[in-house]
Order: sequence, then structure tokens, then C-alpha cells
Amino acid sequence: MHETIYSFWHLCDPQRPLNVVMSGISYCDKSYRIERHGENLFSFEYIIDGSGVLEIDSQTLRPQKNDVYFLTRDSDHLYYADEERPWTKIWVVFYGEFAEYLFRQYLPSDTFLVKDCNILSYMNEIIHLSSVPQKSYSDLIDEVSVILLKIVLQLKNHLAHKVLSAAEQIKLCLDVNIENKLDMNDVGAELGYSKNYVIQLFREAYGITPYAYFRKRKLELAEQYLLNTHLTINEISAKLNFADQHYFSSAFKSVFGVSPSEYRKATKKTPKSPE
Repeated sequence: MHETIYSFWHLCDPQRPLNVVMSGISYCDKSYRIERHGENLFSFEYIIDGSGVLEIDSQTLRPQKNDVYFLTRDSDHLYYADEERPWTKIWVVFYGEFAEYLFRQYLPSDTFLVKDCNILSYMNEIIHLSSVPQKSYSDLIDEVSVILLKIVLQLKNHLAHKVLSAAEQIKLCLDVNIENKLDMNDVGAELGYSKNYVIQLFREAYGITPYAYFRKRKLELAEQYLLNTHLTINEISAKLNFADQHYFSSAFKSVFGVSPSEYRKATKKTPKSPE
């Protein structure tokens, strides 16, 4: 067995809303076996090939090629590779308030395995960022925070692929495109409804127009970026596809009562730069 591991233990700061502890790729053999009890860690592990067993919180799961399993804070877990077809897997270990938020907001508390969900491109991006020697830890955390959000949203939406009501389909479309520009004509065209019918269905189901919901979710995500990354106000505005920074600041202030920069200063949760 061999592994490529990038460790950031020595840079972790409990005051940060997110810390990346380690990332890497494991080429397992039949001896591979990990057991933990109640540690303050989260992880995503994507199976590139092979199979194995995960025992976690009284569940026995069998992650195999193209599956994602995740480990959560305070869980008791044991996982090991199959003797004949051991795992090749890519993984990241992290913790912090932002990690808590992502899991609490988007993933079921009793789910630890998502079948047939390819997140390899995101995981490869994390490994690439981890391997850049001149990258500061603060920059790494900012960029990985965004990738983790994308992973969580893909897992959430993959789990939600069931028979959805029309209103749930509209809501899913809005959630998936939260960082993009989106017009209700586009949503209607994708789902086969008229723009007016989309608005009517959504309002009847959720008591709010899809426009208002989409704007509200964008601003909630902007709040998380302000709290948990070093992205500038202009970068957050651009990332969330607001028309310009002035419009973003105005929209944010109308909901939170202060401008984005004032909000960031007032919360005093901006991640510290490593010394």
C-alpha cells in the first residue's frame, strides 16, 4: 500500500471557521484499516476503484467504485478495504463551524454513503491546491471552502433524485444554480412550464416567489462567504453573479441592515492569517 498525503495539522487554528487537516490519495491493500471514536473531524472520501466496508453509527455500508462516503464529527467508525479488490480513493479531512454548517444545512444526519456520485473533479482540485508549495494556508482554506460547498450541493442533489413535485423540481433548479444568473423563463423551459406557472406553483408551495427565494439564498451564501473566507466583497459579488458590487451591497444591506463590509467587521469571525 502507498499514499500521497498533504498534511496541514501544524497550520490549523481552532478560531478559523474551517480547517483542512489533510488531503490525499490512498492506494489501499488488504491490510488497510482505520478506526476512530468521537473525533472532531469530517471527511469526504471518493472511491476511484475497488470496494470495502464502512461501519459507522451502527450502520454497515459497502462503498465501491464511484461512491462517496463521509465521516462526521463525534461518530464512531471503522472502515477497511476489500482483500481482493482494495480501494483506490481520494479524500479530504476537515473541521470547523463552516463544516458544521454545510452538513447541518444540506445533508441528512443519518446518511453516510452516496452511491454512484462522481465528485472526482472537485477532489482532484483539492489535491492540486494542496500540492502547491507557495500557496498560503489562508488562500487554501478560501478555495477549499468553495469546493466543499459544491461537493455538498452535488451530494444533496444526488440524494434528492427521487420523484419530486413540480414545486420541488423548481426549488432544486434554483438551488443548483445558486451561484449563476437565472431567469424564470429558463427554469420554465428546463421543466416544461411557462414562467407564470413556475411562479404560481412555487408561491403556492413555499409562500414566497421564486425570485425572492433565489435572492434570499444568494444572500445567505454571501453571508457564509463573508464569515468563512477571505474573498473580497467584489469577488463575492462576482462569484454570486450580482449585477455589480453596488447592487450586491444594497441587496445585502436591505436584508441584514448593514453593508457587507460592515457585517464582516461586526461579526469578527474573519479567518486569521497564519503566522
